[in-house]
This record gives sequence, structure tokens and C-alpha cells, in this order.
Amino acid sequence: MRIGEGFIEEIKENGLAKVRVSRDSLYVACSACAAADHVKIVAYNYLGADEGDRVRYQVDDSHLISGAFVCFVVPVFLILAAAVLGYFVSSDEVGALIGAAIGAAVSAAILRTYDNVLGRIIDTKATIISIVCDDEDEK
Repeated sequence: MRIGEGFIEEIKENGLAKVRVSRDSLYVACSACAAADHVKIVAYNYLGADEGDRVRYQVDDSHLISGAFVCFVVPVFLILAAAVLGYFVSSDEVGALIGAAIGAAVSAAILRTYDNVLGRIIDTKATIISIVCDDEDEK
């Protein structure tokens, strides 16, 4: 389990909250949020925290290894394999570039599908585990 802190920006329906966290305190298997200063995650708000509250959240990272494999290894393999195949089919560098572009598009489709399937199989939402009081900030 991974634990981090953030601020609640929005209370959503069904006991969920949108939590703003700094990207330094949040791990991301794929670097989709690499340029952002703050990342917003959706978390279960069983404690009833309000907007503006500073909270601690917990994220299950049991799927991290498979996600990292699919996010990093599969695209590199597909791009290289498609580039080699494109080179041998056309016997020039342009065929390799076209093959690499096709491999990149196929890997993007695979990543999108994997993310959708994973979201249905595994609950990847964080859970708010405590509300951080101002007294804890000063310690």
C-alpha cells in the first residue's frame, strides 16, 4: 500500500472525493502526469471529509508490476518489432519509420484497452484513511 497526502477539491456523489496531490507524493506507472504540478485523484471518502480538508489517502499498488510491464515494455517491443517488420517489407528506412508509427499506434490502443479492463477488474481508487489536523502540520 502506498500512502500520501493531499487536499480535497471536490466532493463527488457515491462517497467519492477529488483529491489534489503533488506529483512528487504520487506514483504513476505511466508518466501521464509528468508535466503537472498537481494531480487530481478520485478517492473513497468514507470519513466524510469536506472540501479544503487535508487528508491522508492510501492506494493499493498490487497491480503496479503488471501495469509497469504493459506501460513500458509492451510499447517498446511493439515499436521495435513493427519497425523491423516495416524495414524488411519495404527494404528501406521509410518502411521502418512507418512500421514504428504503426507499432506506436497499436501500443497506444493496447494501453487504452488495458486501462479500461483493469478499471473494471481491479478497484484502483484511493481510500481516504485520515483527516490531517493543523496540529499535525506544526509538529
